[in-house]
Amino acid sequence: MSLFGLRDTAPKMAQNHHHFCKEQPLEIRKASELDIDAIVELNRQIGEIHHQHYPEVFSPPSPEERAFLLSAIGVEGRLFCVAEQDGRVVGFLTARIDINESVPFLTRAPICRIGSVVVDELHRSRGIGKALIAHCDEWAKTLDAQQIRLEVMAFNERAKALYEALGFKVQSQIMAR
Repeated sequence: MSLFGLRDTAPKMAQNHHHFCKEQPLEIRKASELDIDAIVELNRQIGEIHHQHYPEVFSPPSPEERAFLLSAIGVEGRLFCVAEQDGRVVGFLTARIDINESVPFLTRAPICRIGSVVVDELHRSRGIGKALIAHCDEWAKTLDAQQIRLEVMAFNERAKALYEALGFKVQSQIMAR
């Protein structure tokens, strides 16, 4: 159960999809424990950027993240996929399906919530993020999700441009002081 009484409700799925990026094959597949070193490195990259911009919100990358990410790989009913190119993990995406069960003014429609989209800093702007989101979109549709939602930090102009190009629109804003 999460904030607003939403619960995760997605059957475990292990689909492999092939996408192509700049003429080099890119495979989007379910993450496994064997991918943990690459996932930790990607998470470090994004973690450092977030910590630099919002140290009051994000802690610097730490060794505890490895165990957290390992446990996330095995969670039933969630999507944790990686983008692999030339035998190397170059990105990952996490998502879940939420259904409102307790807030009367919110619909009960299944919603796909993307938790993380991370692409290796040396492989950005090559269609990898787009391929990860396309894979997530297919996964969400099989679970009857009515919408895909994600949060993006205000400083992340590159990610915002990608999401807008893929049809995402601002639905709400989190404001802090």
